Amino acid sequence: MDKIKRILAVIDPTKAQQDSLQRSITLAKKTGAEVTAFLSIYDFSYEMTTMLSKDEREAMRDAVVKDREAWIDEILKNVEGINIHSQVLWHNRPYEAIIKTVIKDDYDLVVKGTHQHDTLKSVIFTPTDWHLIRKCPAPVLLVKDQDCQLTAIYLQPLMR
Repeated sequence: MDKIKRILAVIDPTKAQQDSLQRSITLAKKTGAEVTAFLSIYDFSYEMTTMLSKDEREAMRDAVVKDREAWIDEILKNVEGINIHSQVLWHNRPYEAIIKTVIKDDYDLVVKGTHQHDTLKSVIFTPTDWHLIRKCPAPVLLVKDQDCQLTAIYLQPLMR
């Protein structure tokens, strides 16, 4: 495996603690990689706005995107020692937005937080994690809200 130079940290808008971002920052400090805090958003009420003009719909979408960009930038303002920036993309399927971004911008690793899925729901609806594991062209690291001891054994393949 080549050295990881670019990490895509998938932000979860429903959580205050961003496990994927924290793990990405830890990895970046050990490997010298740059990090992109990535958020794919979509507001279903946007579909209900067909009576609005095209300009009004775009203004509504842009306002939501700008609000989320400001939220992420607030989270990132205290991060030091690594090259980090944010990206917010309007897309109705998060896994597609992540995969398209990985391909377009040539990311080496995707880091995404996980959470428990209801058993029945996971049978009916395929979680984003499953799509990423199957279809993402870059390695996917799924993380939980637990500390991880990154030792030289784990990082050795990343530092070549």
